[in-house]
Amino acid sequence: MSQAEAQTLLDQAEKHLNNKTMLFKKSPEYDKAADCFQKAAQIFRSPTVKAFDKAISALERAAQAHASNGVHFSAATALENAGNILRDSKEPAKAADMYKRAMELYQRCNNVEKACDSLLKAAKAVADVDVDRAIGLYLEAIELLVSEERHIFVGDTWRNCLALMIRNARLDDAVKLLERMFPIFEKLEQPEYLRKAQLSVVVIKLTQSDVGAAGQACDAYGDFALSAEGGAARELIEAFEAGDADKVKAVASEQTFTLLENQVARLAGKLRDICLSQEEDLTGARG
Repeated sequence: MSQAEAQTLLDQAEKHLNNKTMLFKKSPEYDKAADCFQKAAQIFRSPTVKAFDKAISALERAAQAHASNGVHFSAATALENAGNILRDSKEPAKAADMYKRAMELYQRCNNVEKACDSLLKAAKAVADVDVDRAIGLYLEAIELLVSEERHIFVGDTWRNCLALMIRNARLDDAVKLLERMFPIFEKLEQPEYLRKAQLSVVVIKLTQSDVGAAGQACDAYGDFALSAEGGAARELIEAFEAGDADKVKAVASEQTFTLLENQVARLAGKLRDICLSQEEDLTGARG
């Protein structure tokens, strides 16, 4: 395989796009053109050629041909493949743009799962370089699934989003996400996930040294106060209020907390130090 072979395929694709009938009326052969563009892309991206920019261009042309032919799924797949090349070429922003274009085409053919998958790929592509954009893409994926009554598929999406938020100290956003998940867990009849999410809010509020808000959350979540998680939350808050750092550590080390989402469990593991720091600040203020 060589660039010359790929160029021949591109030339053939153009001929198919400019095909004319016996009466010289233009009659594009979009399916044949798309096939040529995709074969050219395969050559351009092959280990022996590695002309990645040309591969991306060929895939975009293939997507255009497929879309013109009304085959939006194949058009989306071509753009998704172009996004993969950009991702592997360490161009995350451009990769995310390409995945977003693929998502829009998947939506046009009512393939919600593939549309969501493209959004997740876009979010992961930019997670290390543009946190705000990544969070926005994750949230868009969640809302897409919810709007299409695909609540059952939200799991990995909200977890990845929550982890990203906490890793980047976007704790207020994390609380909003968790509270957004409450009605979804209720709809899915997953009370154990609901209680864990409610407890996670308490942990985050305490991480922010906002004991009052943590207590208000406990009171606002109805039956949560009657659950094991609610009891653990109240015990933790009382230890915080008493400035008892050792008790905070003991409570936060219980399985109720260690079984929370990883990033939240790590926050719980740091609560003793936060309690100590808070108590030192109060002692200093009294002095």
